[in-house]
Amino acid sequence: MPRGGGAFVAEMDGNLTLHKADAVVTLHWQGKFRGVEFAPVPFMLSSATTPTLKDSKGRTIPTVIAKAMSERERSEAEANTRSDEDALLVAIHENAGASLAELAIVLGWLLKDGKPNRAQVQRCAKRLKGWKCVKDERGSKLTLTEKGKSEAIQAKRNSDLAGSRYS
Repeated sequence: MPRGGGAFVAEMDGNLTLHKADAVVTLHWQGKFRGVEFAPVPFMLSSATTPTLKDSKGRTIPTVIAKAMSERERSEAEANTRSDEDALLVAIHENAGASLAELAIVLGWLLKDGKPNRAQVQRCAKRLKGWKCVKDERGSKLTLTEKGKSEAIQAKRNSDLAGSRYS
């Protein structure tokens, strides 16, 4: 809700919000909504180019496409996010003192040009910091908290039981 905007909100028919978690954005209402209530609507964001969208030098400009997701697709995206978080926990546990770039290489999170995807590691680490599993140490080094260590051990045990391997 906007701070100090009570009169403004009273005049509106609804207050819609967007919540972004990785590549999934969820549309829902907050506070009040005059009309039929609806369940949150998830969208998948992806980058694309089109030959009709060009800059003044004739280069294509990337744009973002939001695609509505089914409940199954949303669940799969959340599972992938959880899997990435588990993989990063295990990588930090097994590669103490590794930089973000080194962790990206260990995890195979690479950009199209083969460079390590540090941004993906940062986004995942930010979520883990919110859960108090990871903390920063001396700039770009990540370390596990006690909670993070137990989560990493559990994630490794689960992956071993399932026959998969992180890295």
